[in-house]
Amino acid sequence: YLSSQKPHYDGSMELDGLNNTVEVIYDFYGIPHIYATNEEDAYFALGYIHAQDRLFQMEMTRRVASGRLAEILGKDFIKVDAFFKTLGLAEHAASSAAQYMKGDSLPYQRAAKAYLKGINTFIRNGRTPVEFTMLGIDKEEYTINDLYLSTEYMAFNFAMAFRTDPLMSF
Repeated sequence: YLSSQKPHYDGSMELDGLNNTVEVIYDFYGIPHIYATNEEDAYFALGYIHAQDRLFQMEMTRRVASGRLAEILGKDFIKVDAFFKTLGLAEHAASSAAQYMKGDSLPYQRAAKAYLKGINTFIRNGRTPVEFTMLGIDKEEYTINDLYLSTEYMAFNFAMAFRTDPLMSF
């Protein structure tokens, strides 16, 4: 069963949403190298690959940052959820997404939307990671807010590391 749930690393596939052929080659270390004739296809492929390889991690990041861990992990995580809800990362992500993603004419807007399209293509059509099955949760499509939410969470972690890493270095 576990082997049947592994990501797709070789062979070829056809994906709706690409404008041209994209080639993804995984090196010896499992690092994907994306070759595309345009940026939007490259970002689409990147989103698809991220979701294929890291969807459960992406789901957990989205849930912790928005204060939604207790929904799937139980009441022991209510305090963690309350902490992250108090930080207001979800509200800030929503306002940033609304401010910066109004259109699709700027390069970063097109890139983000193509990346998101790749993630959601995998969520709709790709294999369900075993962790989702074990926890009994469904895959949920990603939104622009979720992309900003992940960035908010990483920024929080980096800020905390600046405070704690120097203490741990001695």
